[in-house]
Amino acid sequence: MNQEVIKFIDTIVAECGKPKHSYERFAVPEELFAAMKEVVTPEEMEEAVFTDDKQTREENIRVVTEKLEEAFADNEEWLAILPDAVYQYQKKTVRKMILKDHKRPDGRAIDQIRPLAAEVDLIPRVHGSAMFTRGQTQICDVVTLAPLSEVQKIDGLDENVTTKRYMHQYNFPSYSVGETKPSRGPGRREIGHGALAERALLPVLPSVEEFPYAIRAVSETFESNESTSMASTCASCMSLMAAGVPIKKMVAGISCGLVTGETDDDYLVLTDIQGLEDFFGDMDFKVTGTHDGITAIQMDIKIHGLTRPIVEEAIARTREARVYIMDEVMSKAIAEPRKEVNQWAPKIEQITIDPNKIGDVVGQKGKTINEIIARTGVKIDITDDGAVSVCGTDKEAIAKAIDMIKIITTDF
Repeated sequence: MNQEVIKFIDTIVAECGKPKHSYERFAVPEELFAAMKEVVTPEEMEEAVFTDDKQTREENIRVVTEKLEEAFADNEEWLAILPDAVYQYQKKTVRKMILKDHKRPDGRAIDQIRPLAAEVDLIPRVHGSAMFTRGQTQICDVVTLAPLSEVQKIDGLDENVTTKRYMHQYNFPSYSVGETKPSRGPGRREIGHGALAERALLPVLPSVEEFPYAIRAVSETFESNESTSMASTCASCMSLMAAGVPIKKMVAGISCGLVTGETDDDYLVLTDIQGLEDFFGDMDFKVTGTHDGITAIQMDIKIHGLTRPIVEEAIARTREARVYIMDEVMSKAIAEPRKEVNQWAPKIEQITIDPNKIGDVVGQKGKTINEIIARTGVKIDITDDGAVSVCGTDKEAIAKAIDMIKIITTDF
C-alpha cells in the first residue's frame, strides 16, 4: 500500500513538480569582522551587551551600529550586510562571555534565577487572580469558574475528545516587548505557549466529581524577556489556588539554556535564560512540575543533538530551580488552595435523581424547570444519568431549588 502511495506521489511530482530553489550560504566576510573590531573593540561590545535591562542593551547596540555605519560610510557593500555582521558580532561576544569567562550578560551566576515576585488577589471581583514576575518577565493570570455546561466544545481530529473542561489562554500583546502593532487574533506563539501552560497544570486538576466546574485561565503578558510560558504556569497555579480550585500539588516552571563549544564535554547549562541567551544559545529547555515530578516538557535546540550528561544536568537544574520558586516565592504568596470559591464565583451543588424522574423535573416543554429557575434565579443542568447540577451565587437560592427538585422526584 505504501509503495502505491509513493508511486502516486512520484507521478504527481513528475507532472506538476517544480525544480527546487538553490540556496547560497551567506557568511560575513572576515575582513569586515576585522575592521569592525578596530572600530568597536571586543571589550566595548562586551560592555554594550553586559546589562540586565533589555532596553538599555538595545540602545547600546543601536549606538554601536551607528558608530560602525559612520566608519564604513564609503563602503556600500559592507553597509548592506552590516546589520547581519553586528548580530554575528553580538552572538560571538555573548557566547564567548558565557562559555569561556562564565559571565552572563546580566551578571548572574550560571545557576542563578532572576529576581522573583508573586502576589494574589490583585484584581477585585474576579474569581481568582495572581501576578508572577521573574526579572523583566511579568504575567498576570485571571481564573474564571463556570458550570460544566460552559465547557468548550471541540470539533477536532480526535473524535473521542469533544469537550475541554480546563481552558488556558495566553495573550502576548506587542507592548510587552516595547512594540506597537495591531492585534489580529492568536498566532503560533499564543497557541503554543497556551497549550504548554495548559498541559503543565492538567495533571494536578481535581476531577469533575471533586470540583464540578469548567475552568478558564487567561494569562496576560505585561512584560517579556523570555520564559513567559513558564511564568504563565506559575501565575496560573497561584490564580487557581486563589480561586479555590483544589489542585493536588503546586506547579512551577523554569527554562534552561545551553552554550556548546568544539567538543561534547565543552558546554555550559544556564538556569533561567533571558532573551539574549535564547537567541544566541543552543537550547531552550522548558520544564514544569511539582516537588514530586515533571508535568510538561518542551525543548527547542539549534544543534544536531544532546548528550546524556547535558540532558541529566538540565533536568536536575530545572528541578532545583522550580523547588526554590515554589518554596521561597509562590508558597509565601499562597501556600495551598482556598477551602471555598470566593463570593463572586458561582456556587454549584450536585444531587442525583432517578433518571426516570428527569421528565418530571423538566416538565412539559420545560415548564417546570423554567419555573424553578424563575423563582430561585439559579441555573440547572441535568445529564441523562440523573446527575443534577444547580448553580448560582446565593447559597439559599441553591438550597431552595434543590428542595423543589427533591419534592418533585420523591415518591410519597
